[in-house]
Amino acid sequence: MKKIWSALLCLAMLLSLAACGTGGKPAEEPNNPQQQTNQTEAPSEPEGTDAPKTSGLKIAYSVGYVGNAWRSQHVASLEEAAEAYKADGTIAEFQVVSADNDSTTQISQCNAMLAEGLDALLICAVSPTTLTSVVETAKEMGTLVIIANDPAVYEGTYCVVNNAYKYSMLYNRWFATQVGEGADVVYISGNPGNGTDMIRDQAVYDAIKENNWNLLAEAPGKRNQAEAQTVMTTFLSAYPNIEGVLCQNVTTEGIINAYKTVGKDLPPVCGDNVLSTVRMWGELGDYETIGVTNSPAVSAAALHFAVLMLQGYELKDDALTANPLDDSLINAVQVDPPVAITLDGTLPDDIMADYPLLTVLARDEALEMYKDEADTYTPDNAMSREDVLNSWFKAK
Repeated sequence: MKKIWSALLCLAMLLSLAACGTGGKPAEEPNNPQQQTNQTEAPSEPEGTDAPKTSGLKIAYSVGYVGNAWRSQHVASLEEAAEAYKADGTIAEFQVVSADNDSTTQISQCNAMLAEGLDALLICAVSPTTLTSVVETAKEMGTLVIIANDPAVYEGTYCVVNNAYKYSMLYNRWFATQVGEGADVVYISGNPGNGTDMIRDQAVYDAIKENNWNLLAEAPGKRNQAEAQTVMTTFLSAYPNIEGVLCQNVTTEGIINAYKTVGKDLPPVCGDNVLSTVRMWGELGDYETIGVTNSPAVSAAALHFAVLMLQGYELKDDALTANPLDDSLINAVQVDPPVAITLDGTLPDDIMADYPLLTVLARDEALEMYKDEADTYTPDNAMSREDVLNSWFKAK
């Protein structure tokens, strides 16, 4: 039997490499982030999860890339949760590998880890469309597959992800309190083609339409401060009267530096919760902006979810929601933003009503609370095993 599995895995790896070509580039992404499929059911139970296994688990995580501080904290949160499970014997073997933002590399790494034998494979996908062969191989082997952090649409898997739409829309709704209807704005987006970014982009486009903002220009900042500064400098040279800047996280400091360089007053800008940005904001006096936490520790929530599934816990009837990229597939649990920072620690009541678990901190309060943390730290509230159990699983 092992020889048969080895042969099948070799064949799967060859086919996946051939399908992706030799250039190592991700497959072409769909234009519509709300793409539809013919899938209508909740995920089928992967083989091997019918018999609970309470200890000695073998789990691996394939992360698309670890290229910024948020991603480093994301992996650190996961490893901290895994170490606790290893200490009590729940997990026997655990590994994290990075695909360096390359779909072909991710496919090869996942197949290699599956060949070693896994109870669960967690995947933060480089692309939401290129992992079909990996998922099918895992399902045939009875390996539980959890799509973590960046969503993707694969039947027979579960998605444990931050609610990217509500995260982005929280920024956009605050922005609408600062910038009038019909204002001239620019948008600095994230990594083109990334599943999470596609959802955030849609939230921005929906807000632009709802508020009749005039989008002067848009370009990716690639979640990189230097790239964002270059993009914003180009925008400022082309458009002298920008009334507001919509942006994704890990770009705000680059935008501020671009305005400083040209000597112009900073308009409303959607901010960031990383402490280096909050500290830069603190130097701007009474300037109004907002930082929202896109939880790095969603990785730990995904691990808790996988362990509880393997241990035979049953999901609540209403636990699963529509996949963020395809609302016909009901296979997701989504984590709302846990923390927001505003100048005075408040948000309008209509916004708070839609974010019942949100903690809102005043800027100076946050600066004092996290004064001993590194600039790269993002204020976060990680879900514990008990939080995940109580949120999505039935009590035994």
